[in-house]
Amino acid sequence: MVLPLSDLAHARETLLALRVVAEQSLGLRLTPSSERYIGDFALDVTEHLPGQWTARVENYSLPIWQEDLAACLWGDGPIARTLAGHRVRQAAILQRDDGAELALVKDPRLDVYHVGALQPRHAPGPVNTPGPPDVTVRPTASAAAHIITVKLLPTYTRAVLQAHAADLSDDLDRARETYEAGTIPDPAPADLVDAYERFATAVPHVITAIREMGTPDENELRFLQEVENIAAAPTPGTEPAPISAHPDPLGWWILEGGDGLIDLATRAADTIVLTTSQSLLAGRPAHALPSLSAPPQPTARRQ
Repeated sequence: MVLPLSDLAHARETLLALRVVAEQSLGLRLTPSSERYIGDFALDVTEHLPGQWTARVENYSLPIWQEDLAACLWGDGPIARTLAGHRVRQAAILQRDDGAELALVKDPRLDVYHVGALQPRHAPGPVNTPGPPDVTVRPTASAAAHIITVKLLPTYTRAVLQAHAADLSDDLDRARETYEAGTIPDPAPADLVDAYERFATAVPHVITAIREMGTPDENELRFLQEVENIAAAPTPGTEPAPISAHPDPLGWWILEGGDGLIDLATRAADTIVLTTSQSLLAGRPAHALPSLSAPPQPTARRQ
């Protein structure tokens, strides 16, 4: 049975009738609550956020099930403390079209909600990068979305970019400990090829963020285009290389390409926070943030 909420009088009558049936026939005692359904609030919030968002509700019928959400959190803040110290029966998950996910949890004692980031499955090593701090918002959708937009989303984007940069830097350091440009065996060792493939996979997402959030000059823009072109070519040894491909992409990556991209990503991450701080001081919202990756495959959690 579907109750159209556009006909509130009919919906109210039907629910009252169902309550009578439940109490008289099943012996259940139903207590109405004035608290707003978390799914409705979450949906209203998504309508005020930049970009395309969806909202879903997770129900934790057993106390142990809320630990699933705790394990997916990126940081240790109000949400983690709430899950650790209180019974939480529901949470809303806000998901952006690029796969970014935020958890929204009602405070058990106060009339506020806590919003925090879930670990991004598209960033290679988020556990090695501190996650963005949670924000606490009042139960007004437009005001809550404003706080999320100007405080949480910029720090989320910065943390994801830092996670990519840290992972790329680790791969580059390990490669340099073993190999030098010009001395790489042919065919290239599998571990080196795997590291380069991770670099090539991250390149389009990192460059998108650098172009939109950083302030690259003309030379840096040319470098980013070069990186994009080289990384888009097939990985050495996997497919025939196009004529325009770099003759030694692995050597180029070890010698200059990796360091150059990491440096620009690091500076862009700093620019994100600076831009957001300036926007807050000026009393205007920060601009919408770029997507950093394609949507990841959803991870099932208990409902």
